[in-house]
Amino acid sequence: MDAPESIRLARLERQVAFLYRHFGLDPALADVFPGADGLPPEFLAALKRHDLVTAIKLYRQATGAGLADAKETVERIARGL
Repeated sequence: MDAPESIRLARLERQVAFLYRHFGLDPALADVFPGADGLPPEFLAALKRHDLVTAIKLYRQATGAGLADAKETVERIARGL
C-alpha cells in the first residue's frame, strides 16, 4: 500500500470511529456479528439493559447456539458495551 492509500485508509477509519461514537454504537458488535441482521432488535435492547438472561435466550433462538456458547458470546459482547 502506498502513502496516499495509507492516508486515505486512516481518514476512513477516523470517520467510521466518529460515526460509531456519534450513534452510540459498539464497534465490537461488528466484529462479533458480521451478520447481525439476523438478530432481533430486542437482543440489543436486552444487552443495553444488562438483561443477559433475555439476551442469551434471544441469541439462542436466533442462532440455534447451545447454552454454553450463547452465554459465552453474549457475555463477551456485553463486556464491550
